[in-house]
Amino acid sequence: MKLTIHSDIDLDGPNAGRGYCTWLDVRAGDDREQYASARVALLHVGEIADAHGDLWPALHRTRLEPLHDVYFSQGWYRDEYADGAGIDLLYVDSLTIADPTRRRNLDLAIVRRLCDTFGSGCQLAVMAYRDAHEAGHWSRLGFSPSTPGRMTGLMHMKLGYRHARIVDSTGTGDFEVIATDITAPRMQSN
Repeated sequence: MKLTIHSDIDLDGPNAGRGYCTWLDVRAGDDREQYASARVALLHVGEIADAHGDLWPALHRTRLEPLHDVYFSQGWYRDEYADGAGIDLLYVDSLTIADPTRRRNLDLAIVRRLCDTFGSGCQLAVMAYRDAHEAGHWSRLGFSPSTPGRMTGLMHMKLGYRHARIVDSTGTGDFEVIATDITAPRMQSN
């Protein structure tokens, strides 16, 4: 099984409020079948801050506007989120599993792999949760509610920290969550 990712990126770079977010269409499958799809955004926080000094103009009236008040203040990450590995933000907008009864934990495996690859330059991975059960499911991967005390809201995972790994030890597409006891930031080498 592999991820296939498609994106359209303007070559002329960001301008007039466009191009500060790269949307990725993700498909998980093999040669015979598609098992899942996702829509993910890479929010280029550093580029926005350099160009505008504040993130609000780039996020205002976009699908990502709700992220502003939760994660950003005075043109940058709020202090409680400013200790990650990079400067961008990975946002999981949607994730659909074709047959949830098969391919156990495929959703966790997809998000973990996206965080390890596209999220490697990101401070946070963020997604919405619809209820406490869903928040609990994603907490196994390392996500924490960013809007505590609410039935629905946003949750995040700081990508500068070690989190659970996901493995397919049987080769059948059933993924297992391997927790880590390490909660310290990842060591970066030069």
